[in-house]
Amino acid sequence: MSNLGVVLICLLLIASCGDKSSLSGLGDEIPYYIAENYEQITVSPQGRVVIKAGTVEAFQREDKTVFFEAELTEYDSDEKLLMEGKAEKIELGGNNDATAQGDIYVRDFIDNTSLRAEKLTWENRERFLSGEGVVDIEFKDGVRISGEGFVADVARNVYEFKQGARGTFETDDEQ
Repeated sequence: MSNLGVVLICLLLIASCGDKSSLSGLGDEIPYYIAENYEQITVSPQGRVVIKAGTVEAFQREDKTVFFEAELTEYDSDEKLLMEGKAEKIELGGNNDATAQGDIYVRDFIDNTSLRAEKLTWENRERFLSGEGVVDIEFKDGVRISGEGFVADVARNVYEFKQGARGTFETDDEQ
């Protein structure tokens, strides 16, 4: 599950630049930068990250960049798919705090884990991830847990659902 936290952080942080109605959602400020059919490819010795968005809007006074219809795909240096994710809208602040909302999906191919949610918030300084509404996590072998009040202290690898958790989780009693 610790890699799932890293995947979520990547989705929220790498997309630093999402429904064209954002002007009303961010107050009266007019974006100083708008890009349509945005695509960014970042290559490093560790691999490649591809970010796509239908629209990107940057706001100077609010120190915020908004991605609409955002998609992220990460590959290792051998072009093996590591993770993919998407959200209808991602707002990234200058302090790297972020909010993703609308049909969020993240899949970690290393751990064969996926997450679905409607809203996730990342607090960068505290390394804290929280979800509003139902968050659904599926682990390898089909084990699935969903519930409300999802919180993750990524720095300490602590993950919990505060309400209505349901699903199955198997443990090895011999350990």
